[in-house]
Amino acid sequence: AMAEGAPKIHESGNLLSDDKMVKGDVDAGFAEADVILERTYQVPFLEHAYLEPDTTMARLQPDGVMLVEGPMQAPFTTRRNVAPVLGIPINQVRVRQIHMGGGFGGKEDSPIDLCCRAAVLAAHTGRPVKITLEREEVTIQTAKRHPMIMEVKLGAKKDGTLTAFQGVIYDEQGACASLGPKIPPAGGSHVHAMVMMPGPYEIPNVKVDAYLVYTNHPYGGAMRGFGAPQVHIAHEQMMDELAAELGISAVDIRRKNAFKLGSATATGQVLSQSVGLRETLEACAERFDWDRRLAECGWVDQAKTKRRGVGVAMGWYRTSIGTNGDGCGAAVHVHEDGSVLLYSGITEMGQGAFTVLPQICAEELGIEPGDVRIVQPDTDLVPESGPTVGSRSTTLMGNAIILAARQVKESLLDTASMMLMVPTERLEARSRKIYDRENPGKSLGFAAVAARTMASGKRMIGQGWWTPPPPSLDGHTGQGSPYHVYTYSTHMVQLVVDVETGEVSLEDYVAAFDVGKAINPKALEGQIEGGVAMGLGYALMEEVVLDHGVTQNPSLQGYLIPTMLDVPDIQPLILEVPNEMGPYGAKGIGEMPNIPATPAILNAIAHASGGRVRRLPADPEKVFWAIREAGGPPQA
Repeated sequence: AMAEGAPKIHESGNLLSDDKMVKGDVDAGFAEADVILERTYQVPFLEHAYLEPDTTMARLQPDGVMLVEGPMQAPFTTRRNVAPVLGIPINQVRVRQIHMGGGFGGKEDSPIDLCCRAAVLAAHTGRPVKITLEREEVTIQTAKRHPMIMEVKLGAKKDGTLTAFQGVIYDEQGACASLGPKIPPAGGSHVHAMVMMPGPYEIPNVKVDAYLVYTNHPYGGAMRGFGAPQVHIAHEQMMDELAAELGISAVDIRRKNAFKLGSATATGQVLSQSVGLRETLEACAERFDWDRRLAECGWVDQAKTKRRGVGVAMGWYRTSIGTNGDGCGAAVHVHEDGSVLLYSGITEMGQGAFTVLPQICAEELGIEPGDVRIVQPDTDLVPESGPTVGSRSTTLMGNAIILAARQVKESLLDTASMMLMVPTERLEARSRKIYDRENPGKSLGFAAVAARTMASGKRMIGQGWWTPPPPSLDGHTGQGSPYHVYTYSTHMVQLVVDVETGEVSLEDYVAAFDVGKAINPKALEGQIEGGVAMGLGYALMEEVVLDHGVTQNPSLQGYLIPTMLDVPDIQPLILEVPNEMGPYGAKGIGEMPNIPATPAILNAIAHASGGRVRRLPADPEKVFWAIREAGGPPQA
């Protein structure tokens, strides 16, 4: 598509975006290096494979308002698109999000298209219109994870210190722009991939050229990780290949170069708080017992057909989406019986938002989570919340909820102060009681205070709005602070490779995360386990197969995803390095778990078999040939 004379997908040409990131002097950095490696990695289109197909219903209401309902991750964005398509004001469109059977990023933009179609038909006919896609239609016409070809050049000194990184990304957008191109200053999947490409490592000299290209294929959009999983596959394999070249442990080379407090990223951003990457490495290595397992790897059978190996990978991921409009609103309504309604536009797709957000609200008001009912997202009822993407829900919405709850809490404490005859600054709200800190026995029930507050005509509803610090990213150099905080992780895996067939079997897995603060540890563990399973699929089996632009495996019969028999025991480790700008110190976690999983598995395959798979998926055939190209498996 980039070649001179290639057919144009759009009149403007096939190069949709050309972005650069430059830090220091890469030529000087490579001149300092004792070892320089150059490798190319390639990843395919991926399907989200959510169980519930896309569906929507549109109905013209008696008052002329167009009501659109469906499972979607971005009801406000949907409303923002339906209105101009119909040629009516935004306040004449109402969008209700219904329970969602999986999303993973795929239901951020595909419901917009479906909802617009249904709304147009409903407007023209005056009848309710329902559209539901068949599974094959979902695969063929909705967004995919972007395929990429990634060229990497990495330089280091003999002791493993990194001196220079140079990368080129050829990012396939497909036929439509979707969420690929840059949304200033640092939004869009393509720019995010560029920022993430050098990895979570201190590298003084960096240069990345990133090309986003139209093709005659399905379009690339948001999928769990938003450009980060692809580039982690490149830089984490490159780190292992460099370690092997230098004769250094894969853990030690990461220990030497990993981000720490005060490190500068490839964009020049100084990490001034909440940097727990090295802590995740040490915790993971201890729980996994890396040194022992590494020493015990080798043949597992006398016939020497199966060989055990271990792999490690690290990762980093943003919280927020890198645009200036990344604000989030919430409303909290306390009733006279002490029960609470929480109005939030964040959608639930299995990630636990409808548990965690009421928890935050209850914690701030001093009541129990069961006292809070969250209102299903409805653009006529809840404040603008932005899309449920970018691992932003807990952090941004959590902060908005705290601000909203404090407005009502001020009324409640004023009332309790008069009832108890205690200054408000001495009052504490906990466990459905408001009490005097200096005399805890002097207390009132939360419900009693709420009833008196209502009877006094005081404020019983609060609205909070929270926006992250303004992002920045220079359009020419890629320098700036694109995202306000990052989550960090280290994964380690043990597996066995059948060197005669290329079959891979995972045996054990440990994944450590710096999450700032675990609001709900059990839900967090579920996120980690699900994310690792998705990363496993990316590594070993998933690929949308295309032939001359035509999808060859549109059903789940031909598109393989992991089953419970493929997923090993996963041990999640939760570390808390508080985020100064998060609710109770929390950071985003939804997308991070699947990002280091794929390269950790690929590194373990290489360690076990000697064969390095640089073009995904690492199915048995590719592993088989990688072993042969390497001259056979290690004999020791």
